Amino acid sequence: MNGKKPGIVLIIASVIFVGAVGFLVYYFGMMKRADDVNSGLAQMHTSSAAETVVITQATTTETTTEATTTETTTEATTTETTIVTTEEGPLVLLDSMAPFVQKNADTAGWIKVGGTTIDNVIVHTDNNDYYLNHDYYGNYSQPGTIFADFRCVVNDFSANQSDNIVLYGHNQANGSMFGTLQRYKVTKQNTSRFDFYLEHPTFEFSNLYHEYTYKIIAAFVLEVEPRQTRTGEVFDYQNYIRFGSKSYTYDEWMENIMARTEIITGVDVEKGDKFLTLSTCSNEFEPSRFLVIGRRVREGEDPYVDTSLARLNPDAVEPDWNYIYGR
Repeated sequence: MNGKKPGIVLIIASVIFVGAVGFLVYYFGMMKRADDVNSGLAQMHTSSAAETVVITQATTTETTTEATTTETTTEATTTETTIVTTEEGPLVLLDSMAPFVQKNADTAGWIKVGGTTIDNVIVHTDNNDYYLNHDYYGNYSQPGTIFADFRCVVNDFSANQSDNIVLYGHNQANGSMFGTLQRYKVTKQNTSRFDFYLEHPTFEFSNLYHEYTYKIIAAFVLEVEPRQTRTGEVFDYQNYIRFGSKSYTYDEWMENIMARTEIITGVDVEKGDKFLTLSTCSNEFEPSRFLVIGRRVREGEDPYVDTSLARLNPDAVEPDWNYIYGR
C-alpha cells in the first residue's frame, strides 16, 4: 500500500500541472484575442478619423465663409450673438464613429489619453456589469470593455449631458484598457510621475456627435469600502453624476476631489462646467480605485494648459495606509 502512494502523488501533481498549464494557455490566449480586438477597433477609428479630416479640408472654404458671415452678424446686434452662441445645431453622427454604431448599438464614444495606450471605444448599456467581462463584440473576455456608468447621459445636446460622466475600465497588467492610466498616479511617497502630468495635462473624449478636450483637474487613489476607513465613511464618487440633488452637489463633489488630488493643476473650474471621471482599480489594496478627472474645455476656450501653475499637494487626503495595512 505504501508503494502506491508515490504514484498517486505523482498523478495528482501531474493533473495540477496540466491544469495550470491549460489555464495559462487559455488566459494568455484570451489576452491576445482582446488585444487583437482593441487593435482592430483602434485602426478602424484612425481610418474613419482620417476620412473625416479629408472631408473637413475639402469644405474649408465654405466653412470660412460661414464663419465670416456669423462674425458680421455678431457685430450687428447683441441679440443675434446670443442666439448664435447658445443654440446647438442638430446632432450629426461623427464620421469617425459611424462604423462603430453599425457594429454595436451600445457604442457611446471614444477615449484617447496621450502618452498612454488608452485609445479605446466606449460602450454604454443599461447596467454596469455586462462589459466588465465582455468585449466590444459581445464575447466573454476578462479585460472587458471601457464603459460609461449606466446612469450617465453621454449622447445628447451638451446641456442635457451628465454633469460628470464616469467611465470604468480594468487596470490590466499588460497595459490594455485603463492599465496605463496609473502613469498619472502620484502619492506623497512617490512623486516621480508628476512629470508625466506636466507632459500630458489633457485628454480627448468624443461621444457620437462631438469631439471634446478635457483639462485634468485631479488624480488620486481612493478607498471604496467603509471597513477601509476609521470613520466608516467613503467618498462615493460614482454617484456624483448629476449635481442637482441635495445628496450629490457640485460643492460637495468639488470639495472632496480637491482635498484628495495629489496634483493641484491650476486649471480653473466653475459651476456649469462638464466633467469626465476615468476610474480604474488601483493596486495598493483590494478593493481600491484610482481616478483621473478632467474638466471639459469650454466653448471658445483655448485647450492649452499652463502647467507652470501646477504643483504637488502636500495636504492631499490619502487613504489611511497604516489602518488599511494593519487590519
